[in-house]
Amino acid sequence: MKRFTIVRAASLCVLALLLFSQMELAGPRPAGQDNWTQLVPEGEDFAAMIPAKPTVRSWPVGRSTFAPQLEQILDHHDYGGYGDGLIFVIESYKAERPQRLWNQLLKLRGDQDIVFEREIAFDGVVAKQYRSTYSTQYAQYTRRIVRFVTNEHVYFLTLATREPADPVVDRFLSSFRLRQPQDQFTPETTRAEAIGSSEAFNGREVTRKAAVAWKREPTYAAVLRSHQVVGTVVLRAVFAADGYVRNITATKELKDGLTEAAITAARNIRFFPAEKDGKPVSQWLMLEYNFNLY
Repeated sequence: MKRFTIVRAASLCVLALLLFSQMELAGPRPAGQDNWTQLVPEGEDFAAMIPAKPTVRSWPVGRSTFAPQLEQILDHHDYGGYGDGLIFVIESYKAERPQRLWNQLLKLRGDQDIVFEREIAFDGVVAKQYRSTYSTQYAQYTRRIVRFVTNEHVYFLTLATREPADPVVDRFLSSFRLRQPQDQFTPETTRAEAIGSSEAFNGREVTRKAAVAWKREPTYAAVLRSHQVVGTVVLRAVFAADGYVRNITATKELKDGLTEAAITAARNIRFFPAEKDGKPVSQWLMLEYNFNLY
């Protein structure tokens, strides 16, 4: 009986060791694997699964001063974020005649260096996917641009990855669909929280510097131009390890809301985080935004 108990105990130990070794071989889940969540913005025609909560930038709408022939834009928003190595930006334009606006925007955007890859069909909508490769001082990355029109909107999707064939792009696009009546709207994300200043490095301390892949200029309303306000806003910010711009402070300001416009633009920059010894880290950067009358 005693011998049987010893053998049984030894067998249980061996089984436990085997299970433990299998767990070790399997390894931990990749970071961010469970962070995908549904995005259904109010007033939009789409729903999608995204790897991180987005920042939302709303643009002034109405008849364009610089292109009066352009179809009037009723709503204009950017939804952007970073997660699982994917930079994603969804540009949304609402118009009474979206097909007309689509044709006009294609002429204005001037995407000359893109290569057609494929057509994507979902819920009766046909989208076209293009590819381009960018090489900067700090990074080389591949950008996919997906374009399509719905009954009320024009959409441009920008998806950027360091790897040319990262499967995270297909995961994102395979989830994209038209919004259904039963879909519940997701609330807009609040601004990213600040991090401790000691958690961020300067450029000399990182192995690979943060690389910007998407940067739009601040808005400069016509009423502000009439005030003849010109100059430069200088910001100091943390390009955080999670892919979001945090701790934004102005070291040089302008009046009439131009400093705030620059901060809004900075908050919506999309970038690949800096790395130190193979791990993503936060990096301090200086940003300049110039406001001119021409």
